[in-house]
Order: sequence, then structure tokens, then C-alpha cells
Amino acid sequence: MSTLAKASALRLKKTRQGREHDMLDAVLKLVPDAVISVDFAGHIKTFNPGAERIFGRSSASVQGAPVSLLMPERFRSNHQVAMQRFARMDGEVHMMGLRRIKGLRADGQEIELEGLISHVKLPQGARLLVTLHDVTVRAQAEVQLQHSRAQLAELTRKLMTQERVLVKRLAQILHDQLGQTLAAIRMCHETMVELQTAQTPPDWQHLQERMGTLIGQAIAQVRQVLQDLRPPLLEEQGLSVALDNELRNRALGAPRIDISINVPPKLELMRWPAEVEYAAFMVVREAVENALRHSGASAIAVDLSGNALSLHLSVIDNGVGLPEGVGLGVGHLGILGMRERAQAVGASVSYGRGQEPGTRVAFHWQCAS
Repeated sequence: MSTLAKASALRLKKTRQGREHDMLDAVLKLVPDAVISVDFAGHIKTFNPGAERIFGRSSASVQGAPVSLLMPERFRSNHQVAMQRFARMDGEVHMMGLRRIKGLRADGQEIELEGLISHVKLPQGARLLVTLHDVTVRAQAEVQLQHSRAQLAELTRKLMTQERVLVKRLAQILHDQLGQTLAAIRMCHETMVELQTAQTPPDWQHLQERMGTLIGQAIAQVRQVLQDLRPPLLEEQGLSVALDNELRNRALGAPRIDISINVPPKLELMRWPAEVEYAAFMVVREAVENALRHSGASAIAVDLSGNALSLHLSVIDNGVGLPEGVGLGVGHLGILGMRERAQAVGASVSYGRGQEPGTRVAFHWQCAS
């Protein structure tokens, strides 16, 4: 090749490289994230406009400066070691930090970043290329969300405690006052019936019979309310016995549905914290009620397992199953209520399709200590 041809090819190559450089420079200016290149000694070589915006520093002010300038001082020594270790690797892309890293703006504000680091080969030599995305606002929102969830769980726990106290008090009033009053009314009525004579008008006798029926209904209704308000046997004999009694009562009202409970012998007399037993009982009651009302199931089974430090309950039916994509929005407040009850005592509730397909609702509690 002649000298002229070589010179022409060299000019063409430089022109092509210049165009590529201009294109790369335009891309770096448009990218909203920080793109920073550093040499293997950790000195900044490239600092795009996105990096200027995120860190509040101009490109000129950081040229040649150590990249550790962009992070809080307490992280700098560890970063230097990690960067040197990565520099010895070749051709790999790694996430920086376990998930996020801390950055430091020029004004001293710490920011949350997500980033990747990789090796690149440039005409000027090998470089480490770092891309960083500012997630400070998202991180703050996540912290606020966690705080709100903690507050909601604490509020739910307090409401559940108040509910238990109020329900207990209401049950006592119904039993000790209204129940006794109804019993006295029945005794008075039975005495009046015994004092009737053969000359009592038929209409009067009919009214007496009707009154006796209404008194009996009122007493039965109070007993049912007491049973609904205060889970029978829960405080005295524990969760297993209370659930067994609850399901037997449910079965009486739905004789065509096979309602069963499976409890290992070693757990029949096991006791867990009172608030956990109460939350678990109410979750099972709600799940069984939902199955009876909406599933069209012919069988509902409750399984209890665990030990002194854990509790697992599953309510499984063979009905139509949950609709696809069921969530926690309007129309699913029962599911939301079960979850809130569980979370208030440090437990969790999951739900999904069973095998027939049916529905499976699971309550899980694990002792934190």
C-alpha cells in the first residue's frame, strides 16, 4: 500500500473513531444515571452529566480525584479493598454492594444508589466502568412504608386487645344480666301458665304459647351470640379444644358438609400465647365461614401442627377455589382482616388454590425469640 493510501486509511479511521466518540459522548449526556470510569488506581477519568446531577459536582472538579470522594468516609477503606479485588478479575459485571450502596453529594447529603461495575478496554487503557442509579426517594418511601406497616400492626394489636377485653365484658353482661333476666321471665311465664284454669279463653292460651316460644328463641339467640363473641373453651382449655368445639357446632348447621379437624395427639393440650391462640382461632373461623358461604365445598378440613415455639394451621376445602388474580382490594376484606390479625401477633396468613382445586388458607406463627 502506498504512503498516500496509508494516510487516507488513517484519516478514515480517525474520522470513524471521532464519530463513534461523538456518538458515545451524546449518549453519556442523555443517560440520566451516573456513568463514571476510573483507572485501576481508583482515580476518576470520566464523569457524565448524570453523575454531575446526582453528586452535585462538576466533571472538572473530580477529574483525577479518587472515586472514594463520592462515598461517606466510613465506607472508603472497604471500598478500596473491594475495588482492587474486582480489578484483578476480568470480563465480569457485578452489582455494587449487597444490593445498595451509599453515595455522598458535594453538600454532604448521603444518598442511596444501585449500581453495576464492569471492566472496559479503551484506547487510553483498561478502565473500571461504574453505572449508578439514584434510588434515594424510593428508599425513603420504603422506609416510610415499613414504618407505616409497623404502626398499622401495632394499632391492629391494640385493637385486638381491646376487642378481647370488650368481647369478654359484653359476654359477661349478656350472660350475667340479660341471660338471667330472660331466665327469670321464663320462670314467671311458666308460673303463669301453671296458674291458668280451664276457663282461660283460647286466645289467651294461644298468646301464652306464643310468648313461651319467643322466650325460648330469645334465650337461644343470646346463647348463640355468646358463642360467637367469646370462643368457647379457648381461654380455659386451649386452641385445639376450642377449634374442635367450633367445628362441631358448624357441622350441626351444615350437615351435608364434611367438616373435620386433624390435631396430632402431642398438640391436643399444647398452649401458645393467648393473643396468638385468639388470632389463630379467629382466622380459622373466618376461613371456615368463607368456605361455607362461597366455596360450594362438600368437605372442609382444618390441620393443626407445630410445637411449643411454632403454630401452623391450614383450612382446606374442595370447593370452586379462589378466582384468578384475587387480591386485597374491595370485596376481599375478609382476607385483609385475616392478614391484619395475623401480622398483629407476628404471624402470617397465606391463601391460594388447593388441589381439587379448592382453597387453602394457612396461618403460620413462629416465636421470635
